[in-house]
Amino acid sequence: MDHLNVFNSYKNKAHHHEDELTRTFLILVKNIPSVQIMFLELVRQELLNFDLKRDEQIESIATGDLSVELVSTQLGHTNELFKGTATEGRKVVSIIISDDKLDMKTKVENDSRGARYDGVIFADPGWLFIVENKPLRENIWLRQLNPSFLEEVGVKIVEQVCALSWRTVIEKLNTIVQNEMVSGLEKQLIEDFIEYIDHEFSYLNPYTQFAVCKGNQYLLNKRCVALLEAMKIDGENAIVDYHRGWKNYAQSKKDTVKQIALDSSVEGDSWSIHLWLYAGDTMHAAKSTYSNLDVEKLNNLMNIGFKLSSNFHVSYRSSNLLWFKGKLTFEEYIQYWKIHSPTLRQSKREEFDDLFQSFENSGMTLPEDQHLIQEKILCKNYDRLNICPGFVMKYTWTSEEASKLDQRNQFLEDLIEKIKIAFEAIGDEIELST
Repeated sequence: MDHLNVFNSYKNKAHHHEDELTRTFLILVKNIPSVQIMFLELVRQELLNFDLKRDEQIESIATGDLSVELVSTQLGHTNELFKGTATEGRKVVSIIISDDKLDMKTKVENDSRGARYDGVIFADPGWLFIVENKPLRENIWLRQLNPSFLEEVGVKIVEQVCALSWRTVIEKLNTIVQNEMVSGLEKQLIEDFIEYIDHEFSYLNPYTQFAVCKGNQYLLNKRCVALLEAMKIDGENAIVDYHRGWKNYAQSKKDTVKQIALDSSVEGDSWSIHLWLYAGDTMHAAKSTYSNLDVEKLNNLMNIGFKLSSNFHVSYRSSNLLWFKGKLTFEEYIQYWKIHSPTLRQSKREEFDDLFQSFENSGMTLPEDQHLIQEKILCKNYDRLNICPGFVMKYTWTSEEASKLDQRNQFLEDLIEKIKIAFEAIGDEIELST
C-alpha cells in the first residue's frame, strides 16, 4: 500500500524522522488542490529568478496550464515508473526543501548513484519534479540533488536546482487556513500538519523568532502563543486558551489577574508586541487586588514602560454590559477603589438609579453616559448588576526590542520579569519559570 495513503504511516520510523515529514506533506500536495497550487507556484516562482531557457520555464498551475498527474514518495531510480513511456521526454526539476534555502551553487545533472527520491510529482505537460527533503540545511549532500536515469530514457534535466525553505512552505499553509481558502476535511488536514510541525519539527516554523515573522501579524501572534506556552506557572506548563473576539492568554491561577495575554499590533511596516494584564476585573478579583495593592509600586510601573488605564465596567452574570471612562485621573481612580472596594457587592434592580447617580457624582461616569445607561441597562430586565472596577497594566516592546531579545533567547525571560513586577505592584506573587 502506498505510503501516501493517510492511514499507512511508517511502522519503523519515528514521527520526527524526515521521511515522515515528507510523507505527511506530500499527502497534502496529493489531495488538496490549493496546496498543489501553492507548492508548484513556489517552485515556478523560484526558478523564475534564474535565466532559464524558454522551454525550461514551468507553466502556471494557478492558471490551469499545469496539472498534477501523480504524487508518490520513496521511489528508487529503478522503479518501473522511470523506465517506460511515462517518464520519457519529460523535463526534470530537482527540488530541495530545507529549514532555510540552500544558497550553495550547484549544477543538477544525471548521476550514476543509486538514487532514492523522497518525493516524486508527475505533472502535465511533460514535467517530473523530484523532491529531496533535508530539514536541516547543513545535512545536505549535493549529489543527492542529482537524479539517476538510464541512458535510454530520454529526459531533459534542468540544471538549476530549485531551493525552497520549509519556513516559507509552512507560512503559506498558515495563510491558506487564515484566508479561509479551505474548509472541512481539507482544512483539518492542513491544521493537523501544522500541529504535527509544532510538535515534531518546531524549529521549521516561520515564527521561531519574532524576526523571522517578517511583520506578518498572524505569525507574530503565533510566536506570542508559543512564548506563553513556553512558560511554567507553579511548575506546570501554562494553559493557553483563546478568548473569542479578544486574545490568546495563559491562565494565571490567580484571583487578581486571571489572564496573561500577549499579542501583536501591526501598522504599516511597524509592529509591536504587547503584554496585557487586566487586574480586578470582577468584584471578587477587585477585592483581592485593591486590598493588597501598593499605590507607589503601581505608579512606578510607568517608570519602566508600563501604561496604566482604568477599565471600569458593569456586568450581568458573566456578560460585560457597559464600560465607562469617567473623568478621574488614573491615580484618583485607584485611590477611590482602594477605599471603596471592601464594600463591593451585587446591586439589586431597585438600587440601579441611585447606583448610577453615585457613579456620576464620584466621576466614575459622565452625564453624557446616561442615554447609554438607559438604553443598555435600565430599559432591560436585569435583576442585578456586578460592579467591576478593573484596570489594565500594559507593556509594549517595539519590533527592534522584541527582535533583539528573541534573537538572544531572552524575550521569554524579559516577559516573565515584567509579569512578576506587575503582580508585585498589586501585592500578589506569581511563580513563573521557563
